[in-house]
Amino acid sequence: MTRIDLTGQRFGRLTVFEFASRNPLNGNANWLCRCDCGNEVIVDGYRLRKGQTQSCGCYRAEVSRKNILSQEKTRAQMVKHHISEKAHVDGMTVLRSTNSSGVVGVSFDKQSSKWVARMMYEGRLVLNEQFHSFEAACNARFAAEERYIGPEKLNKARQAQMIKLARRQSRGSRAKTKQAVAVGK
Repeated sequence: MTRIDLTGQRFGRLTVFEFASRNPLNGNANWLCRCDCGNEVIVDGYRLRKGQTQSCGCYRAEVSRKNILSQEKTRAQMVKHHISEKAHVDGMTVLRSTNSSGVVGVSFDKQSSKWVARMMYEGRLVLNEQFHSFEAACNARFAAEERYIGPEKLNKARQAQMIKLARRQSRGSRAKTKQAVAVGK
C-alpha cells in the first residue's frame, strides 16, 4: 500500500514534519505535525487531507472562549459573580440545571466522544481540556478550582460535588452488577 507523502505540507495551523506510523485500525498513515502554537501532535493523514483536523486543539479552545464570551447571559453572569468573593466562588461551584454529569464544569462532548473540563476565572477561560475518562476530567476541574479559588473556600462546595460524584459512580457500578447478573442467568 503506497502512502501519499505529506511531509512539508501545511493544513490549517499544522505543518507536517514526518511519517509517524500506520493506524492499526484503518491502515491510514499517521503524521507528526507541529502546530503554530508550538505543540506537536500525531494526526491521521486522511483527517489532514479532508480538513477534519487543522490544529492541535488550540483552535477549538479559542473558538470556545470566543463563543462563551460572546454570549450576553454568560458575560452578565461573569460580571455579576465578580461583585463579591463569595458570589464568585458560588458562581463557579453551583451545579447548573442543564448539567447532566453531576460535576460543575464537566461535560461530555458527543462529537469527540471525550469528557471536557472547563473553568472561567476572572473573565478568562483557564481550563478547557478534553479527557478520555470522566474521572480525569473531574480531577482536572478540581485541581483548577484549588489553584484559582483555594481549598479553604471550596470545602463546602467540593463536599457537595464529591457526594454527587460518589452517587453517580455507585449507580454505574450497580448497573454493571445487574448486567453481569443478567448475563450470568
